[in-house]
Amino acid sequence: MLENTNHAHQSPPELNTGRFFNDLSDPAFVIDPKTLTICQLNKSALRLKDDINQNNASQFDAEFLTGVSAVDLKAQIAELSSHDRDVVRLEVCHLDFEFDVSLQIMWSSGSEPLLVAIFRDVSARAGVDRKTNELVSTVSHELRSPLTAIKGAMGLILSGAAGDVSVKALQMVEIAQRNADRLILIINDILDLDKIKDGAMVFDNTEIELIETVNDSVEAIVGFRDRFDVQVDVDVQDEGLISNIDPNRIVQVLVNLLSNAIKFSPAGGRVTVQLKLHGQLNRISIIDNGEGIPVSDQKSLFGRFMQVGSKNRAATGGTGLGLSIVKAIVENQGGKISFESQEGVGSTFHVDLPAVVGKVAVKANKSGSD
Repeated sequence: MLENTNHAHQSPPELNTGRFFNDLSDPAFVIDPKTLTICQLNKSALRLKDDINQNNASQFDAEFLTGVSAVDLKAQIAELSSHDRDVVRLEVCHLDFEFDVSLQIMWSSGSEPLLVAIFRDVSARAGVDRKTNELVSTVSHELRSPLTAIKGAMGLILSGAAGDVSVKALQMVEIAQRNADRLILIINDILDLDKIKDGAMVFDNTEIELIETVNDSVEAIVGFRDRFDVQVDVDVQDEGLISNIDPNRIVQVLVNLLSNAIKFSPAGGRVTVQLKLHGQLNRISIIDNGEGIPVSDQKSLFGRFMQVGSKNRAATGGTGLGLSIVKAIVENQGGKISFESQEGVGSTFHVDLPAVVGKVAVKANKSGSD
């Protein structure tokens, strides 16, 4: 997982590979940005290298070390070198260790810039997080059955099957039922996340033209769109884009992103679904002109129970799990999700899916607005 810290136009720090570098308690690797070979290791890094049993230096390169492909790593290095970003952070696993890794461009007097990767062991923290998630999952399983029974009992009361009930009592039961529905929704979302993580969720993949999935998603939120008085447009930049996906799950992803975009857009606003090629990937973008995502929320945007923004126009709110599920589904389908946002201007979410090449769509694409 990549996390980028932006601090444009600052001078990069100089690299000191003397005693201080060697005595750092955290493993530190110096990497050649051009070849992605490892130039230098401190004492802790040497121990880590021995622990993961990579004795052949030609195989122990930056791509293996960071778990990031050479293409993506060079793209990150380019942004660091141009001072668009100060630091790139990664979550990396080696054997039973989990690391928070920071990548930074350093300069040494009279030499080319070098990439420095510092590994901080966060295995203990990750273990606590896993135990917490396991506890939440266990509690969720145990709560679902009694909550469903409680909801059913309240439904019988509201239907009159339990006899006459005062108006005030009915109002209280209605409130209780709405809260039970919300709890069941949260529980189902948690269990969905666990199924995806454990590989237990079934995905029915097929090669499909993405415009069909986009149109199905837009149709699915017509009522929601009308409720908030927001127009949804479909902008097809490239036609005939095909991916091997589970269309129902990708509709689930797009409906979630569209719903968020609509909720945070002003009445009379506009949300655009754009479909185009993006390198070797098919990109679906959800573009809004709403309030944008606060910088303080962007780091943990895809975390569990994450609620964003102060101007959400949906009175009932959400579970805070939607984007976690979106990310899990997209990654399961071999894709990536990313976003750009500026407060007061709007947000754009990109869903990039592997393209099926060498095939021509049978049906003509449709573009336009709903």
